[in-house]
Amino acid sequence: MKRRMAAEQTTETNVRRGGYIPINVPDSLKEYADELRLLKGVPLTYLLTEAPDLPEESIRFFHLDINWTDALLDGAFSIGRLCARDARWDKAALQKAGENRHYADMPRVRQMHVNHRTHVLKDMPAGAAQEDYTLVSGFLLRSRLVNEKRGLHLYGYDRSGVPKNPMDNGTPLSILRMETIADNVLLALFHGEIYQVMIEEPKTGLRFGVSSADVSAGRITRSIDLRSAQDSAELGKRVGGFCIDSFTDDNGRLHTGRLADAVGRELKAKGALGAEQITPARFAFEMIAAAHRAKLTAKD
Repeated sequence: MKRRMAAEQTTETNVRRGGYIPINVPDSLKEYADELRLLKGVPLTYLLTEAPDLPEESIRFFHLDINWTDALLDGAFSIGRLCARDARWDKAALQKAGENRHYADMPRVRQMHVNHRTHVLKDMPAGAAQEDYTLVSGFLLRSRLVNEKRGLHLYGYDRSGVPKNPMDNGTPLSILRMETIADNVLLALFHGEIYQVMIEEPKTGLRFGVSSADVSAGRITRSIDLRSAQDSAELGKRVGGFCIDSFTDDNGRLHTGRLADAVGRELKAKGALGAEQITPARFAFEMIAAAHRAKLTAKD
């Protein structure tokens, strides 16, 4: 079949001279090549030499070796290769299948809901519309978060795109693949050189509550994040923590009046109140439980 397809689209003279074989690779074959380049179907034991390389609650950053993936594709395309002419056809087919693909043609994007796909493509960073697989990096994450915390947002950044401050979302890299490949093990591949990963709780809406809770000696200690309430660029910047245990009864009832006065005094002492007395709006602002973020950075 390979010989027949090659014969229909080129001449023996072009093949003998080593010229390019103008073949049309089917879309299904291109999709198969894309999936192989993104390690679809590759056993986890091929990615890790042994289990201790990825202990529990750990993350491992890596770069994808394009020579390894090229060899993987060559092996997949070598089925039925019997002679030098077959090898030349396979080389041309691999070259055609490995041409730059628009990000919309990536396996992950094709599986998205149409509304989500439109949103992702619209927010794509400039210059990231094409994928040539020359620079692919990623990480393996082994954590209880993978299975127990559904709906978490996960972003990857290179050095130039990392968020500059807590209010900045940065410029995330395009995600080529993100999939759970084993119990509590997540594989993620990005277009570019990943430097930092940010895991974020989904912002499903505003809610009041504590930002942290510590359990020690059989007692739960609850705290809130104090944020600057000044009407300036510092608005919302964390200025410290505040324990609310002394304002909470055993049944969970909160004495909001006393707590509001105490929070106002603390903010005023830190120069972050922006008014003589705390108002209901400013107190409500302090009690908002913001979505938490965790940043994991690769070593140099």
